[in-house]
Amino acid sequence: MRTVNDLFLGTVKLGLPEYGFSSAEVSEGFDPVQFLRAAAKLGVNRFDTSPRYGSSEELIGQFVKNSDPVPFVASKIDNLTAGNPDSPKIMEQSVSDSLLKLNLPALDICYLHQNEIEILSDKYVHEGLGILKEKGLIRKIGASIYSEEECLYALKSGVFDIIQVPVSVFDLGLYNSFVYEHSTSIVLVARSLLLQGILVNRKSMNKRIRRSEPVRKYLDKLDKIADSCGISTLEMALAFVYGLPGIDYYVIGTTSLQNLKHDIECMKVELPQYVTDELKALAGVEKEWTNARNWK
Repeated sequence: MRTVNDLFLGTVKLGLPEYGFSSAEVSEGFDPVQFLRAAAKLGVNRFDTSPRYGSSEELIGQFVKNSDPVPFVASKIDNLTAGNPDSPKIMEQSVSDSLLKLNLPALDICYLHQNEIEILSDKYVHEGLGILKEKGLIRKIGASIYSEEECLYALKSGVFDIIQVPVSVFDLGLYNSFVYEHSTSIVLVARSLLLQGILVNRKSMNKRIRRSEPVRKYLDKLDKIADSCGISTLEMALAFVYGLPGIDYYVIGTTSLQNLKHDIECMKVELPQYVTDELKALAGVEKEWTNARNWK
């Protein structure tokens, strides 16, 4: 059974409240630092952030000041170009800026926020990652990927310690190809568990997703399956991904303490085998709309 130690709290919405569909509006008077402290009291001590996430790094930095133990933090490097000899300097500056904001001496994980194969395989980017590790500014190197080509490269290159992949009740494409029963020393982290919250926040779907009808029909199927075993669709979706073998950690994004508690409780839910089998069949079919980049 999964535990709270298997979770990273995704903090994109902490720094960019308008992001995604989840908990659409942050309530008036919401204190993000207090929220992080409350999450830590629940046992959540791993945090996923990025310079791209608005004020997220600064907020985590305020939380870190008075934290004991010091939390485990993953952040990212962005705005790189392929074939640029200055990439190592740009990367070191990016990480140094992040560490200053985070009040940390080193990143536990440093991801490349860009997934393009030209960036993942760039020799200057590799050089920069090596320098960052040698200087003790980062402890582990990660890649956050979207395609089979990117995943295969990240697994085989020998550069990356950790790979973050989308895994959900909507999409098992990369999981089926590279994670399930895959023998590797590389740590595998699942993200996009609720596909930016469309599972539970459906009202604005027509405005946000260009062709939303296939998504609605899929959600209707999920609702019927969940109803057949007497649980909510959200509980079913999370229990499904928590029950998949081969995944080391999960990224859960929320700014609601109540939702976070619920997400943790879903680790205790065991699905009937027929439900798991039905969901695997549905999620194993390729769908264009599971990539949020195709929504507009």
